[in-house]
Amino acid sequence: MKTRNFFFALTLIALILNLTSCTKEAISEPNIVADPLPSIPSGDRVIIHFGTSTQNGCLYSFSNCIWIGWGTEVTNFADRFAMRFDQGDEAGAYFGNYFPLTADFTLDAATAESMGLPEQVIPAGFYPLSDTPVGKMVVFSPESAQHVAPLVNASNPQDNLGQLHNLALQVILGAENQDAIRQIKGDRAAIQRFAIEKTAQFLEESGLPVSPDELQRAQSLDLFQNYSDFEGRIEATRLSAGDKKVLRSVFNQAAAIPVSSPEQLSHFVSVMTELENGLAQSKDLTDARRVLSIVSVLKYSRYYWYWKSISSGNSGTPEPASIPNWVWADAIGMELGGPLVSAAVSIAVYLDEH
Repeated sequence: MKTRNFFFALTLIALILNLTSCTKEAISEPNIVADPLPSIPSGDRVIIHFGTSTQNGCLYSFSNCIWIGWGTEVTNFADRFAMRFDQGDEAGAYFGNYFPLTADFTLDAATAESMGLPEQVIPAGFYPLSDTPVGKMVVFSPESAQHVAPLVNASNPQDNLGQLHNLALQVILGAENQDAIRQIKGDRAAIQRFAIEKTAQFLEESGLPVSPDELQRAQSLDLFQNYSDFEGRIEATRLSAGDKKVLRSVFNQAAAIPVSSPEQLSHFVSVMTELENGLAQSKDLTDARRVLSIVSVLKYSRYYWYWKSISSGNSGTPEPASIPNWVWADAIGMELGGPLVSAAVSIAVYLDEH
């Protein structure tokens, strides 16, 4: 009996020790939750109708057919298809020297006939805003155009992210915010607050509200970095090794194309669109939405900042031929914090370096 009790006691002690050991092992390995990747909306969630509104539809540009209007109408001006603004000063302040037609515009037979014009396709490019006896106009004349390959690419399902990005930049850097921008000049903390708050407001008004967690995360970032070291920036992302390799290839090809003229910009856009089309068909991407969004923003941003450099002010001097820091910031920012950080970091870096 004593022997049986002795072995029972030993068995009980061993069981207790085993349970204690298992419990300690579980406690010693806590479950660590990784910081989630910022959300990037699907392109079809962006419901903005991009373009400049007229009585015959929208012409693709960096404006919003629903929000923005300057009493715009298309008309026949000296046997040329043209667009006239009732509010010419406001339109001039918004677009500057050139209207960016970012996609070919088809003047169909019925509309053309009603205007006394031939059916035609107006090619994408930069068209000057001119003062005429009947007001501020854009005359879509091949003689005055600076032709650039179409920026809009329906074959990239994330193309709307690029369009949304450029509209955000154009609205936030617009005339109504210039007083605030002058007041924060040289104050990085104030610039970062301005850029994030204005971008979050823009996204909410666009039907893409930013979550409190993503807003807090964006506010905690230091937006002022050297984004031109894109190799290092890509390596630091949380993308898969394969997606990083794809982006390094795209970024290096983009960096190799100088842009200091509309012709060079057109070449850049054509190359990027071809790369987008290949990636949109690829089955090898781990996170296709994120990669296609980053590539779209890089293409749109390069186009936007070149256009703005020749369209704003009186000098018409383009930015340096190499891709500037704030353009790389746009693309890298999409991985850092989605559309919010992508636009905010570009605005912040641009204002800081100007």
